[in-house]
Amino acid sequence: MFAVACVAVATAVRVGLGLISPDCAVFAPYYSATLVSALVGGAEAGALAAGLGGLAAYCLFVPAEWAIAAFRLEQLVSLVLYSTSSIVIIWAAESYRGLLQRLRREQDMRQLLNLELVHRIKNILAGVQSIVSRSLRDHEDLLETVSARLAALGATNDLLVKSEWQSASLREILEHEFSPYGLARFQLRGDNVDCPYAIAVLLALIVHELTTNAVKYGALSTPSGRIGVSWSNIAGRLAVEWVESGGPRPTAPTREGFGSKLLRAGVKQFQGSVTCRFEPTGLRCTFSLALPAEPKREAGEVTRPLARCAESRDPAAQSPTLGTLRL
Repeated sequence: MFAVACVAVATAVRVGLGLISPDCAVFAPYYSATLVSALVGGAEAGALAAGLGGLAAYCLFVPAEWAIAAFRLEQLVSLVLYSTSSIVIIWAAESYRGLLQRLRREQDMRQLLNLELVHRIKNILAGVQSIVSRSLRDHEDLLETVSARLAALGATNDLLVKSEWQSASLREILEHEFSPYGLARFQLRGDNVDCPYAIAVLLALIVHELTTNAVKYGALSTPSGRIGVSWSNIAGRLAVEWVESGGPRPTAPTREGFGSKLLRAGVKQFQGSVTCRFEPTGLRCTFSLALPAEPKREAGEVTRPLARCAESRDPAAQSPTLGTLRL
């Protein structure tokens, strides 16, 4: 029915063209009818449209001299050209339909594997959380710290899921971490930067440690405290500046804590550098790192973190989040 409708529309178009220019090509409108029918209905619909179109063109629009000399070379060439072109159109449309169907099946499979991976990671984090809770039940402060770090990893995973483990927006990472303290206390400046999954996990942990430190000892420990975060991406190198103000006067720590070790060891993996200054107005921390080039994905390729987890024998690599950081 769709093929018949396409031929009918093509016939109406040919009638309109004939009113404008009686000498226009006889078969021209039916090429489009064949193409649309093959794309929508497949090869059978395309073949039916080509046949009906050729029949309609010959019966309704052939010049009068065709009836006198029906097998002149010119007429035979027109018929052969129409037939050959219709076959090519049907073949191309069917090839396109097959490719599109394969891509849809592969996309569905990727989504299924991605959902399974998300489910397993959540189970792993829940298991780790349970183990930590039981092991540190007599150390409430340490339990709270470790649980918060695991929660930061989980929030970053949720962001990575949206892009099939390819990247996460730096602004979204910051907003997720800052939202419990009120975004009005934070000033974020910078263009949107999509961080590859390894960088996203590292930045989530770094931002969490800086925020926790600000809550305990820095700007967020007082109602008037504010934090400004600015960043820039120049030639594939991400530079981030963390500036606190309005809090108590900071003092340099006597020993290097987990957050400082994480910051220095993490950015070192990506040819980065760190500078922290305890100014009278508050902590000023600047760090930069190189953004890895995003890997090219071939058609039908499962997302790289998932494929890497499946191929690796290293237990640490079984999680695309925890296996990324070699601290």
